[in-house]
Amino acid sequence: MATIINTSDDLLKLLAENTEFYQAVRRLVLTDELINLPERFARFTAEVHDFITRQERFNERFDNFIEEQRQFNQRIETSVGELQTTTARLETSVGELKGNTARYVVGVLFGEIAEQLGFTFTDTLSRQQLRQMIGPQGRTDVSSGDRQSFIRADLVVLADDAAGNRHYIAVEASYTGDARDTARAWRNAELLQRFTGCPAHAMVASVHNDQDIQAEIDGGAVHWYSLNPDDFIPE
Repeated sequence: MATIINTSDDLLKLLAENTEFYQAVRRLVLTDELINLPERFARFTAEVHDFITRQERFNERFDNFIEEQRQFNQRIETSVGELQTTTARLETSVGELKGNTARYVVGVLFGEIAEQLGFTFTDTLSRQQLRQMIGPQGRTDVSSGDRQSFIRADLVVLADDAAGNRHYIAVEASYTGDARDTARAWRNAELLQRFTGCPAHAMVASVHNDQDIQAEIDGGAVHWYSLNPDDFIPE
């Protein structure tokens, strides 16, 4: 029996009720591209979703890598800081060891030190003698720091010149002489001369000297006693 279509409603009803007719009209009206579009869009949507999922996983791994790298860098910075601290402590310890060795060396060279200035060695002054010379704690003309430093002088030599006049030699010892050594030697010599009224001489005993004190040595303002590097090598 033939189906009569008079109105658009008749057409819509037929499309809804007759699947074969609906598919025939669909193929007639739509191109293959449009027909396949929903399937293609579904595949595209799935691919995008998969890409987003993989991208999220990649970002998560990348974030983890960044955090691990940050922690690694922090550990490296901490290790470098600890190494720098250890190196600084080691350098300080080596410097102190060299300084102590220099003081020990000059402690047995008092005769040669006096002879270098043309004097005859008489004696060395102990810390107790220096303490008695500078007087009690609290004197107003000498600071507390200068008093302690004077008492702890590396070496003070008492010597006589050819005419029998008394001289003092204030010696500061270091492996490498620097401005601190010359300043202490100068200060101690000035105090010795003030307290005794006898001539006093500043001297640095060292293996090497910083360039900034070389002019004082060359000009004779500070005397230099050259120490032998072999004296710093343990037997």
